[in-house]
Order: sequence, then C-alpha cells, then structure tokens
Amino acid sequence: MGSLEGNRLKAVVFDWDLTLWNSWDLHLQLMQSTADALSLPRPSGAQVAREYHRPFFQHLTWFFGDDEQRVVDTYMGFYLDSMATVGGLYPGVPETLVALKDRGYRIALFSDKRQQFGELEVELSGIGHLLDYTLFLVEGRPYKPDPHGLLHVLDVLGVAKDEAVYVGDGSHDLECARRAGVAGGAALWGSLNREDLLNGHPDHSWESMDQVLLSLE
Repeated sequence: MGSLEGNRLKAVVFDWDLTLWNSWDLHLQLMQSTADALSLPRPSGAQVAREYHRPFFQHLTWFFGDDEQRVVDTYMGFYLDSMATVGGLYPGVPETLVALKDRGYRIALFSDKRQQFGELEVELSGIGHLLDYTLFLVEGRPYKPDPHGLLHVLDVLGVAKDEAVYVGDGSHDLECARRAGVAGGAALWGSLNREDLLNGHPDHSWESMDQVLLSLE
C-alpha cells in the first residue's frame, strides 16, 4: 500500500470512471443495448474491456461502425435513461472524501470523460461540494497521458508537483502522473486490467478506497 507521507501531501487528484464512479456495469449494459438497436453482434465484456482505453467516440465506432453520429446518438439515448439507476460511487468514496476534507486536503477530479457527461454524474453522485476543482474533457484539451491537464489542475489548486498524488485505474493515468512529475496511485478496486496497472510501477497502490485514507496515517 505504501505511505503517502501526509505531512508533505496537500492534494489528492482522482480520476473519475472506474476510480470514484463505477460506470462499468452501466457501460456494458449500454454497449449491449446499442448493439441490439443497431442489429449488430453484442460485444463480450472481455472485448469491451480490451478496447476501453480508446477515446470514447473511437471506442464506440470500433465496435459499431463509422457512422459516428448514429452510434453515439443510439448509445446516449440509452445512457440518459439508465445513468441514474445503474451507475454509482464505489464503496467508501463519500466517507473517504469527507475525511480527506476534514484533514485539510484539497481534492480534485481529472478525467478524460466528456464534460457534459461527467458533470451530470458528479451532480447525481452528491459529492460535488467535496471537490475543490474538476476538469473533464473539453474541446482542445489533450487526452491523457499528456500531462498538461493534470498540471493545470495542480496550478488551480495552488500545490507543487511533490505535494500531490494522482489516483487512477489505468496505466495511462500512471504515465500521465509520471510525465507531470507527480506521484501516481493505482486504484486497484476499479481497474479492468490489474496486471497492466501494476506493471506501470505505481508509487502507491490500494485495494479499496478507504486504504487511501489509511495510507495517510
């Protein structure tokens, strides 16, 4: 697990999907519904997981063809109907964030999820008041592992690189942290590929959200 050396740490920056927000069951359901609506074969969970690293629109068109607008509109129609009932926070997320805030840490989100979807989910989750800053994907912002977005988050928070840790579920999150000069933490509880994540040599790794808090003690 490893200690975060809380006497130096001032900020914890989290990824969103598969780190704080469990979108996996919802995404699998939506992929199957989209396939049915388009009269295409349903992808298996293993197939979806293998291609999950792709940017969202590329991920959809890889499975369902090049008519991006039709594919995205179909998926999003099901998403808006199901988001509130299938997606949700991982166990321990609200309690851990409250405890971090009580201890004076700054908390931020940095995610490649498109802003309009991410903001809806944060509002639904009820944790928005615990976040000092959120940065989802907007036009012109590069995808991870490009470090510019993470560096922008640190600048807004007013913390130095060695005063923060970035926690995510994928090896691209760790690479982003490395390029930014920030400690990287592996959210093993949500990762679709634990081996790949651990092969990214995280500075810290945790099996559950509450272990993040324990590593500060």
